Amino acid sequence: MTEGKPAAEVNPSEPSSSTQPSSPSESTKPEPTGSEISTTPVPDRSELLSRARGFLQSPQIMHQDAVAKRQFLLEKGLNESEITGLLRQVPIQRPAIPPRAYPQLPPSNLPTLLLGLSRVFSWIVGGSTALIFIYYRFFLPRIIKSSLARQSLKAHHLSLLRKLNESLASLRKSQIETNSVLPLPDPSQEAPNFQACHRIADILKLLDPKDPDVHSIPPITLLRCSLQGFSKGKESEMSQPTTEELFRYMEGQIPWLVSEEGLRYEDLLWQTLSTSPLFTGTTPESEISEEQRPTRWTYNTPSSVEPSPVVKSLKKLTISLPKNSEPKNNSSQHTLQALSDFTGYISTQMYMPYQAPTSAAGFLSGNSSLGPAEEEFRREIRALKGLVLNRRSFMPAIPRPPISTP
Repeated sequence: MTEGKPAAEVNPSEPSSSTQPSSPSESTKPEPTGSEISTTPVPDRSELLSRARGFLQSPQIMHQDAVAKRQFLLEKGLNESEITGLLRQVPIQRPAIPPRAYPQLPPSNLPTLLLGLSRVFSWIVGGSTALIFIYYRFFLPRIIKSSLARQSLKAHHLSLLRKLNESLASLRKSQIETNSVLPLPDPSQEAPNFQACHRIADILKLLDPKDPDVHSIPPITLLRCSLQGFSKGKESEMSQPTTEELFRYMEGQIPWLVSEEGLRYEDLLWQTLSTSPLFTGTTPESEISEEQRPTRWTYNTPSSVEPSPVVKSLKKLTISLPKNSEPKNNSSQHTLQALSDFTGYISTQMYMPYQAPTSAAGFLSGNSSLGPAEEEFRREIRALKGLVLNRRSFMPAIPRPPISTP
């Protein structure tokens, strides 16, 4: 651009010929200069405006400065209003976008990453294959054998338990069959040491005077002695005590019954008194209502029961056995015992480890320290030697027949 004018002037009447040549010959034509445009006669004002409009819309002039465009059009004979209208008709063009010049991208790491992943995957697959092979080759057979052994042991234990249950059932059945023949124990049977007691004082004599154990007294024995002691020296009607009189009498004889443990023992006595067939409670007839009548208790002596055949046979067997079954002392018993002890001592000394003497002089002189067993053994040998020598010295002469000479 020179003197504020556009650098390139285009013929308004042919705007497209300057931008897009149709042929090489047209592109080589020289463009008209400003003097040529000014010298060209303007036939009509509309033609001038159309040429100016084409001039402003040409690509070379479109991005030029608006002041230069305005100055150039004023020189061509257009006024300000026409130039302003023409400039308004020209569309506003955005600035040209510079060419893209991005930096070159670095090479991609995707192949390296895929290669690493493939290596890791191959390592995992190979390690898993090796572990599976080791497991199925070495561990799995042992696990199967151990499980089979456990199952066999379990089956064996179950079979043993079944046999044990069967044997227990058969033993129980045989015991029931054998026990059915035996006589049943009598719940009212008292111990032999308590059967001779008739008073509570007799029972207390059997206990420890310093620390009497009342729990060891059978409830039947205590109730029987209490009833016999209460009825002694009284008439027939007054000899039968009521429940309250009976327990007061026992508490007077045994103060321990008043304690907490004694009260629990009294509950046991009451259960025995009310349930045992040996004690009978009677209510006398009177004008008082039946609920308020006191119950009087009596003791029924149990009738003798004929023993069973088994008991009879056991008694006969007991009578037939010798009473003095102690072994009789024989005259040679002491000698046999001494010989057996001597034989045992020799056998123990034979298998004892050898112990060297402390000194040769002491061993030869016989003054070495010996234990009591060795000393006793030495004395026994000396005594036996003396007996043998005495028998040989004082042995009587054996009569021999005379020898006849020819």
